[in-house]
Amino acid sequence: MNFIKSKYNLQLNKIGVWIILALCLLLGAAIKFNFLFQESLWPDEALYLYIARNLSADLTNLTDISGKIFYHNPPLLMYLLSLLPYNNAADFVTSARTLIVLMGIGIIAITYFIGKKIYHPLVGLIAAGFLAVCPLANWNGIRILTDIPVVFFIYLSICLLAYDKKAAFYFFGLCAVLTKYTAFPVLFLPLLMRLKPKTWAMGYAGLFFALLGFILSRNFFPSPPGWINSFYYYFQIPDMFHLFKETEFFLGYFLIVFTITGIIFTIREKKFSVLFHWVLLFALFRFFLPWVIFRLSRYTLPLYPGLLIFAAYGCYGSAQLLAAKWLKYSKCVILFFAVAIAGVLFFHATKSIDMMKQTSNMFVGFNEAGAFLKNQPGPHTVATASPRQMKYYNPGFDIYDIEVNVSPDELKTFVKDKGIHYLAIDLWSPHLPSWCRTFDFSQNGYVPIYGYKNVYLFKVLKK
Repeated sequence: MNFIKSKYNLQLNKIGVWIILALCLLLGAAIKFNFLFQESLWPDEALYLYIARNLSADLTNLTDISGKIFYHNPPLLMYLLSLLPYNNAADFVTSARTLIVLMGIGIIAITYFIGKKIYHPLVGLIAAGFLAVCPLANWNGIRILTDIPVVFFIYLSICLLAYDKKAAFYFFGLCAVLTKYTAFPVLFLPLLMRLKPKTWAMGYAGLFFALLGFILSRNFFPSPPGWINSFYYYFQIPDMFHLFKETEFFLGYFLIVFTITGIIFTIREKKFSVLFHWVLLFALFRFFLPWVIFRLSRYTLPLYPGLLIFAAYGCYGSAQLLAAKWLKYSKCVILFFAVAIAGVLFFHATKSIDMMKQTSNMFVGFNEAGAFLKNQPGPHTVATASPRQMKYYNPGFDIYDIEVNVSPDELKTFVKDKGIHYLAIDLWSPHLPSWCRTFDFSQNGYVPIYGYKNVYLFKVLKK
């Protein structure tokens, strides 16, 4: 911080910097690699793997499990996954998960270089440490989803722009957009960097009220037809309770306070960097995206490296201010912040491991159930509330989705009309009709033939 450097300045030699950065990378890698070989496969993971496997054989086959063109996310991740070696379904999962983990470790390194360039090497190191143990980053850092890849490309492009590598910025910024639509604001960062503070401040205020006005006026207009309808209701009035609970859970009060402190220091010093604009711009869009804690928390992930850099700067700046003010007790001040940061690292590392351990035992058993069903008499027409996992492990099956609002009688009619021979009822699915958990299938025309890891198979009796 320029206004106190002459009084007190925290420094670290280059060897120390590289040692600490290496420890941050190793810490992030150790947490993630510990869960690399888990069996758990979330619905969206199975979908992306299914599409990627199809693309590995035919680069034009960008279709989902129903055979329709997949447009809900851009295809870059699926094409990257299609380049991985494929031996069998389980090995492909591990290969894909390894790619995601490596990207997650890369984000930690990128965070250091951004913090170093914009603020100070110590800020970069502290931010890298915070990100290495961040529960949200680690929890999603082992999932084959678009979230870690898009954060990787976003922050790589931000880092390159901070180092004035504009051609590379646009390349990786485009990669981010081709990974997830919500990354498109990153392409506007060079423009925002050229605007005067008054101009971009008014622009941000205008964007906020434009989004709010769009949401509030939407009920007065008919819904658009076709695929546009999928994005029409993407923005919503935020649930403030879930917004607060998610932030409090994944950041904690210490990091929240010092994130705000870091932002205040940044504004006071007028360091309106590319990082500052990204956090402010994406935060406006994220504010109006759905907030459902744990279910949709990964939507906030593109903010976290930036927020943690601000938190690191808040810690660094506060330590410098207090050490300069109480020069006699400067070592005690530095020790206090060092212990506090170490406590956050330990607490968040523990929380990361606990979350990952709990969810590593969920959404399992589909591979075994599919293998069992393959040995049963055909045709293998299956109704399930987890169609993506069943289709990924068993691409030759005809899979039908059990919708969340279906009644027992409607399911029976659906089974008859579609000529379905088997039901796969798993207790993992968030879309499973609630009555399925206590329904007596054996007394209603379904013969139980398999049950393992909360996945149950029933044969449909034909009358």
